[in-house]
Amino acid sequence: MHRPAIILLFLTLAARAQDTDASVIELRETISKIVDVQTMESGERLGWEARKAEMAALLELHRKEIALLDGELAVAGQSAPGHQTSTEDLKSEIEALKASRKLAAEAVARNVPRTLKIADSLPAPLLKELDPELSALRTWKASDEPREALRSILSLIGKSQQFNRRFTRSTETIAGREADILYLGLGCAFYSDGKENAGIGRPGPEGWTWEARPALLTQIRSAFDGIDKKSPPAMVELPLKIE
Repeated sequence: MHRPAIILLFLTLAARAQDTDASVIELRETISKIVDVQTMESGERLGWEARKAEMAALLELHRKEIALLDGELAVAGQSAPGHQTSTEDLKSEIEALKASRKLAAEAVARNVPRTLKIADSLPAPLLKELDPELSALRTWKASDEPREALRSILSLIGKSQQFNRRFTRSTETIAGREADILYLGLGCAFYSDGKENAGIGRPGPEGWTWEARPALLTQIRSAFDGIDKKSPPAMVELPLKIE
């Protein structure tokens, strides 16, 4: 009589156990879903916080860039008057340089013909040295740059000064004969053709002029012998008059 009741009790307990298991599983699934939702919400919240922090950093950087730009604009605005002053100074300097260049060009244009005229009275050995400078001056025009002409004039003056400080030995043709010539700077020269002809030379507006002085033959030949080391050095007296 008790066995069916016991069996029924077991079945009832089993059914209840199954119901309990189903409820537990459902509860677990619900809890899992809640946890997932919370986790998702937490992840989204963390992501938003990260993005918010990134946006804040970008905004701060942007603010600093704007402040820096404002500062540079302010400095640029302050330096504008100085820039204007510098520009005016440069313009004045350029105008002064143009005026100086114009004066230099005018001075060179006046002195080129004078220099060429003076060159006519220079001795032949010096003219040979000055051939580059004289060629440049002869081809120079007033519309050309004054620099090259001025350089040629200064070079001509320098070489002439050097020539004037020394004795120069030369061989040239005088009165149809080849003669030895001794230039005493730019003011005077003596010549001898090795025979009975001797004389003295002086510069003139149209070139050097030569005057025969046969009486000076011995002194002039002694001077050449000393220069050529054909005789011991000795004092030689020659007439010298520079006008």
